[in-house]
Amino acid sequence: MDINNFSSILESKRRRYIKKKIEKYVSLGFSKSEAINKANQSWRAYIGSQIQNVIYDFISENLPAETLKITTDKILRSKNLPQELEIIKRLIAINYGEYFFLPDADIVIYKKCESGHLKVIAIISIKNSFRERGFETTYWKLKLSESEVTSHIKVYLATPDKDDEIGYTKKVNNPSKMRIILEYELDGIYFLKEDFEATQKAKHFSKIIDDILQIAQENC
Repeated sequence: MDINNFSSILESKRRRYIKKKIEKYVSLGFSKSEAINKANQSWRAYIGSQIQNVIYDFISENLPAETLKITTDKILRSKNLPQELEIIKRLIAINYGEYFFLPDADIVIYKKCESGHLKVIAIISIKNSFRERGFETTYWKLKLSESEVTSHIKVYLATPDKDDEIGYTKKVNNPSKMRIILEYELDGIYFLKEDFEATQKAKHFSKIIDDILQIAQENC
């Protein structure tokens, strides 16, 4: 998939998916309005995992496998992890007294240092839209910053921003409160679309590989 054309590919896929689902629900006896609502709900559930798969594949294909590795919080929540991933899990866990939780880390990037020890260098949170849990990523960034063990970890946000909630291309001089806070608190926002207001921290997703390689050189 051409990551530079992701937004238009996604929209084309959405139209085909919605049309097919509406036809299915109507054939099952739902009214047209009910079918449309159910189709949209189904798309929102479906697209979240699809976007993560696209991003995971793009990053894993473009990072040097001999020095940088990639995993997900879904994998890290599995039982009977191999020793390496068990270490990574502990390296990003956040302490709440007697409890430990993993942050919202859809993708985790780590490296093995020359000394042999492992170091997490970045986590990527993926959001299709921001109507729900918009500030969840900033919360985890702040929690990671509280500990010397995790404060070095970069926290990035990747999004197609399908509703232009933080791209603010139509209101250049008036960014939303969410865009201001996300850009201020996070280490980078990466858009999977062409039409957005770029800054030093807000970039096209294709730039994320260069940024990861840069921080990888600075770690260990």
